Amino acid sequence: MAFRYEMTAPGVENVRRVEGESTGPGPGQVQVRIRASSLNYHDYITLTGLIPWIGYPRVPLSDGCGEISAVGAGVEGFAVGDRVLTTFYPLWHAGRPSRESKRLILGETTDGCLQEYLDIDARSVARAPANLDDAAAATLVCAGHTAWYALAEECRLRAGQTVLVQGSGGVSVFALQIAKAIGAKVVATSSSDEKLERMRELGADWLVNYRTHPDWEREVLRLCGGVDATIDVGGEATLARAVACANTDGFITVVGVLGGFGAAPLSVFDVMQKNLTVKGVTVGCRESLERLCRFVEQHDIRPVISHRFAAGELAAATALLERGQHFGKISIAVA
Repeated sequence: MAFRYEMTAPGVENVRRVEGESTGPGPGQVQVRIRASSLNYHDYITLTGLIPWIGYPRVPLSDGCGEISAVGAGVEGFAVGDRVLTTFYPLWHAGRPSRESKRLILGETTDGCLQEYLDIDARSVARAPANLDDAAAATLVCAGHTAWYALAEECRLRAGQTVLVQGSGGVSVFALQIAKAIGAKVVATSSSDEKLERMRELGADWLVNYRTHPDWEREVLRLCGGVDATIDVGGEATLARAVACANTDGFITVVGVLGGFGAAPLSVFDVMQKNLTVKGVTVGCRESLERLCRFVEQHDIRPVISHRFAAGELAAATALLERGQHFGKISIAVA
């Protein structure tokens, strides 16, 4: 028997634990015994019913780390006992994104990782970093990979450049850690002085409290003269300010919609005059995740986990994320 948690309708209160037989991997698949997951804002909007096309029942959560417990026919390169990560987009194995490669998302358009055993295409997993335990490694799948893909693979960040990170959620904290490992400087914004001090401890060079400085883009310009790369998590609420404090030839990656799903009023003149690149980023392919895992090993990056919950405590974990009381990541123990 194996357990899984299923959403039967919108709302985290409609997640239930069920048990049944594990089918085992088919040809080309591996079976992963999931040990850990973590909670992302994407999971939050999935669980709360803000994504209308979910088919029920659905197993939630995109992030997964565990060991391979069985290998299907024709699989090469993996063996029972190997520690692996799932990929956010199980069809996006390499190269640039396409409509087809982004068609499936774990925990949204196909069953996710809040289950004991997951049967998945062997091309849709990556070897976990040897320096991290399962809980820490699982946080790389969505948040860590988003920060990596935005900075290292789209912006092609270089040592000496300046990065702006917004808030202290998972993507922003990972972006800080990755940028510092590359050799960049970082300006961090938050509404909490306490959280800003924690960002300083992780290496942030400049700190801006956006409640103290409502026009925070002016303070960013005053402190560092402008930024070369921005990880924009606010979308509608922050994108115009990110454009305002960008350097000429700057790169702005839009990775979140925490400030709303609507249109962002930004200066088209600034975008043109500064030769800015404004690009949407939604995680990355499996090969990119593999590069992140090796980078994490090389630089011994340790993900920041502020809260840990058991699988049956998903409602409490979701409420904590909704209140913004976390710093970095929220971990979910699965098995």
